[in-house]
Amino acid sequence: MGKFTITFDNAAFAPVEVQAGEKLCDVLDGTHSPVFFGCKSGNCGTCMVELDEASFAAAPPPDDLEQEYLEFAAKDKPRARLACQLTAQCNLHLKYLQD
Repeated sequence: MGKFTITFDNAAFAPVEVQAGEKLCDVLDGTHSPVFFGCKSGNCGTCMVELDEASFAAAPPPDDLEQEYLEFAAKDKPRARLACQLTAQCNLHLKYLQD
């Protein structure tokens, strides 16, 4: 298993190194990232982020439930994802959309 780096659009937060396969909601919290998590099950949208182009291309696609939520809540953000549904499978650059 390898490690990946999660970086943030908000420069106040340092990059976070995560193990391959870890769920972002298990390793990112208020002290390590600007992303806040509510339900952690993809229902509330509190953790909605926008991936940069490279991250979006490398990340696995959303499952059907996440895709349905994004079509409703992020119509104008084609690279939006719910951070609670992402696992570390590549390096990711996140912009938290709730700021």
